[in-house]
Amino acid sequence: MTALDPTPPLPRAVARRYRHRYAVLDVETTGLRPEAGDRVVQVAVTLLDARGVVERSWSTLVDPQRDPGPVDVHGITRERLAGAPRFAEVAPTVAELLTGRVFVAHNAGFDWKFLRSEMSAAGVPLPSRQRLCTWRLAKQLDLPVENLKLSTLAAHWGIEQVRAHDAVDDTRVLVEVLREELAAAQRGRARLPLWRVGRRGVLTRLVSRWGRRVRRVLPRGA
Repeated sequence: MTALDPTPPLPRAVARRYRHRYAVLDVETTGLRPEAGDRVVQVAVTLLDARGVVERSWSTLVDPQRDPGPVDVHGITRERLAGAPRFAEVAPTVAELLTGRVFVAHNAGFDWKFLRSEMSAAGVPLPSRQRLCTWRLAKQLDLPVENLKLSTLAAHWGIEQVRAHDAVDDTRVLVEVLREELAAAQRGRARLPLWRVGRRGVLTRLVSRWGRRVRRVLPRGA
């Protein structure tokens, strides 16, 4: 999907209830742990307005400066990475794309920790202040599916998945999954499970967690 591909707007009620613009993204990586030295090898981002209309799509392979990792999963070989930019070279573009947007991914914590690691190493702030996990939103919607994998949700809504574990195709699929989830959430008048990030978000989560623990140990009526 590119910025030229037409996407019909979702009902106006969706934009009225959820006043957000979205950066839908996916990363492919050399492994599972950035803290252990794993790196991003591909990133794709698609921008949506509040009515779910695609505004722009962007993607790139990334030279991880190490072995590309599980080629049998993502299909990204050393040969494909020849001439690809290092993450530091594309970090300003990533920051520009994410600015003012809700960060959206499937199992968003995974993509977030990798981008946070890469952006930090590049010396470029990660500008997102809210993130939305489509896995968590699907769980909240209590969909009649056997699991919440992206492929399962795509099949549930009749969305064709051409190449799993390719960041470009996964992002294309995720855009359609997000649009379906937003429409379903609006019909059920559900609140989006937005995760606030940054210092204020961390403090809010810690206070909330402390409050839950206190309530568990205090007697009723205390």
